[in-house]
Amino acid sequence: MSGLQEDLLRLGYPPGAVDGRFSASTVAALERFQAEAGVSERGALGPATAAALDSRLPQASEAVRALQSALTDIGMFAGVIDGQFDARLVAAVQAVQQRTGVPPDGEYGPQTDAALERLYAQLVPVPQTTVAPPPAPTTTVAATTSTTDNLLQLGRTGPEVLALQQRLAALGYRAGNQDGVLGAATVSAVLAFQKREGLTRDGIAGPEVIARLQAPTGAGPRAGLPVPRLEVDIARQVLFLVLPNAIWTLNASTGSGLQYEDPTTHATDVAVTPVGTFTVQRTVNGDVQAPLGTLHKPMYFYGGWAVHGAASVPPWPASHGCVRVSDEDADWLFGIVSVGTPVVIYDTTGKSPTTAQLSNGATPGY
Repeated sequence: MSGLQEDLLRLGYPPGAVDGRFSASTVAALERFQAEAGVSERGALGPATAAALDSRLPQASEAVRALQSALTDIGMFAGVIDGQFDARLVAAVQAVQQRTGVPPDGEYGPQTDAALERLYAQLVPVPQTTVAPPPAPTTTVAATTSTTDNLLQLGRTGPEVLALQQRLAALGYRAGNQDGVLGAATVSAVLAFQKREGLTRDGIAGPEVIARLQAPTGAGPRAGLPVPRLEVDIARQVLFLVLPNAIWTLNASTGSGLQYEDPTTHATDVAVTPVGTFTVQRTVNGDVQAPLGTLHKPMYFYGGWAVHGAASVPPWPASHGCVRVSDEDADWLFGIVSVGTPVVIYDTTGKSPTTAQLSNGATPGY
């Protein structure tokens, strides 16, 4: 939902707070866009609205990809996560609506959004120990106190956001366009910074984050390893791209550690990302549909395990074993990482297996 709000904001239809909620102001902004675009749908995201958004904003399809990803996570969409609001996605939305008692029109509106959120919370466990809630607002302003005004979060605009984006970029974090709009790319960069620094993982740049940006202390990639390389720190859930003249830190999500069932074979396994030293064996410049989801521009490093783009890259381990990064980061990495590039993966908690410890027939899938 935040992706749709961000699209509307960039197109000149302010949706109110960009907070991931299908609010009345978001509905009103969407309806204004639909009326001016000549779309018959009203107040909900459907095939015609998605096509109109995509024709006006090249990356608007990310909002649809996020919907496809959420439906994939709860086992109600088995198509390719490609940003297309086609008949398969309409059917999946209708299935959610029928299951939750919402009129099954196949469009994604406020009622369906709330129903999907409840269903997702029931079906997708979240490790609560890895994510702390945002700090509670107070009425005083100090260097160590959070208020609603000094929290730079999704949807904020202005010179403070531009300064945040510029500082993150200078430190090697991909914060998106330096345009003063705090969108999904900037949130992802803030998450990567928080993870590397050992701060609360909420994607919000409050006083603690702003202060740490001036004097970061989080450890970077390990010394004495091949350059260039990809390096994945499972404990901190970050991916380092180490180049001869630069180091980039990306938000990542690895194996959840939860049991899952392969929908094709019905075999069960545990979602883990193996540790060790690998190389990129092959790459695919496009979307690959696996039994458990779609891998965007995958860079395979061991069997079916890959670094790949995904619409959903939460602050915690959530994949079926692959290393997820955002679709935008995957597009960027794909132009830099070639076959043969070393991939080093480690877990300082000691909980992740080596390849020799994987169960027979284990495969990540997504």
